[in-house]
Amino acid sequence: MVMNPKHAFWQALIFTIVVFLFGMLLGFVLERGRAQEIEINLANSELNLLDEQLRNQIIENLNLSCDLAIESTFGFADKIYGEALKLEKYDSASKFTNDLKIIHRRYDLLRTLLWVESIKLKDRCGDGFHTVVYFYEYETQDVGVRSQQIFFSRLLGDIKGGNPEEILLIPIAANLDLESVNIALENYDLTELPVVLIDEERIIDDIITLEDARNIVFDANN
Repeated sequence: MVMNPKHAFWQALIFTIVVFLFGMLLGFVLERGRAQEIEINLANSELNLLDEQLRNQIIENLNLSCDLAIESTFGFADKIYGEALKLEKYDSASKFTNDLKIIHRRYDLLRTLLWVESIKLKDRCGDGFHTVVYFYEYETQDVGVRSQQIFFSRLLGDIKGGNPEEILLIPIAANLDLESVNIALENYDLTELPVVLIDEERIIDDIITLEDARNIVFDANN
């Protein structure tokens, strides 16, 4: 039996329309889900910022022991680092660019507060750990910079993974127009990104081996 060409055409057209509408519906559901998650992340970032400010005051005003203060600092750093990683899957969704940038700025403020707190802790408790502050360029379009940042992220991740209780890793986007970050960059004369500042003394700004990076980190106070 030979199918009527017109009948076949209408069948194909109806099928195409159904698939198209289903795709639109699925896309709408996914976008709505992403929007809701981003709203939750916005709220969480506000709470985390307040929590860090209060936590810092508690550490200072109650004169907590060094062990407890350091443990709290590392725990909070790991918490916000994990939450910030979840945002990366949304970075390619241009519809949420402004909201994502706000969230990233809040997390960068949090990490800057953590850095300042860690400096105070080391002054009070001694050099029981190393601060590794990684300044990078958020959403860079430069292929060379992007490649170097991927390298640094993996390098620092390996160092942190091998010494989780000795390394306080603090990644901070340095191009989101945060005055506190700009002042820090100027104070340490950091003009090129990406760059790694170790214990407020040593700098890594070029491709090096993991062994060389470890030596720089753990010799920073010598």
